[in-house]
Amino acid sequence: MSRRADLPHYLPAALIGGFGIPNPRRKGARYASVCMRRRATPDVVVGPLPAERIGAEYGVYDVDRPDQDLPGDFAEILWQAYESDLPSAAAALESGLCQRDDWLTILLHIQAQSIRHPDFARVATEHLTGAGRDAPDRDEVQRQRQRTHLESRALLSQARFAVIRRSKNARRFLLNDKGYVSVGDVALGTRGVLFPLTGNVAVLMAVSEAVPGDDFEAGPLAERALNVRGMDIINGSTWELNGITCVIGHPDDAPWIGELEDGDRTVKMPPLGPYAGSREGGMLDWALTPDQVRQRHRKYVLGGSVSPFATM
Repeated sequence: MSRRADLPHYLPAALIGGFGIPNPRRKGARYASVCMRRRATPDVVVGPLPAERIGAEYGVYDVDRPDQDLPGDFAEILWQAYESDLPSAAAALESGLCQRDDWLTILLHIQAQSIRHPDFARVATEHLTGAGRDAPDRDEVQRQRQRTHLESRALLSQARFAVIRRSKNARRFLLNDKGYVSVGDVALGTRGVLFPLTGNVAVLMAVSEAVPGDDFEAGPLAERALNVRGMDIINGSTWELNGITCVIGHPDDAPWIGELEDGDRTVKMPPLGPYAGSREGGMLDWALTPDQVRQRHRKYVLGGSVSPFATM
């Protein structure tokens, strides 16, 4: 028998609620009011509506032939490991009071986003059929979820992390239904993934930049505040990320969310960089030493292989 997992398709409602307005009559982030813009037609911003009403789709994690290695509730087990603690962990990070247990909860959330988003089945199917194999059945896709989840933990261990806040005059973070946005700097040959946790704070992961002695579970390496232009770049990329179906935001932000447009995925950083009060020229400079920045700049820019742009 297939087990019908009563789970949201992608993001926990409690996380979505962190981008909205709390309901004074009902306790819990899942009841917060948010707005949403879908990629599909009609292209309109809807809301305010409760976070709990967004993204419900059943059967996504069903297992047709459960066994010891792939139990019918495998997804629920993964979500239960962190989901109830995520709102308080995100609030602690936003307030500057994040402790080790909060950070470990946030890492579990980041790890889960590799398999929880609505585009996973398509990506997994393309991967599994890449060697000329027949299209996988649903259980093969679910087994790939398990493998990807484990591989994602190893990816985290090889990364460096920073807390990213919005500066006073910048717009709030948006959330798409993948739960992240990819960033990169072709001038330095760096890649990153940004995970918004509330409208005011996110975590940015610099992929494969760990050095001996790093402990990814100890906490973030740096903290930065996005200036107005830096936040506009991130929010534009949140809307443009391939495979999303919607973006979610604060109801007060509905007018400018409705004005987001598809554009060139390669954008030039502002002259003073994306961060307030920082002389860093790119999104991921904080993950490198000054010597590494100079060396990579000579390799990728002065060597003529790329132009000094950041690709989102």
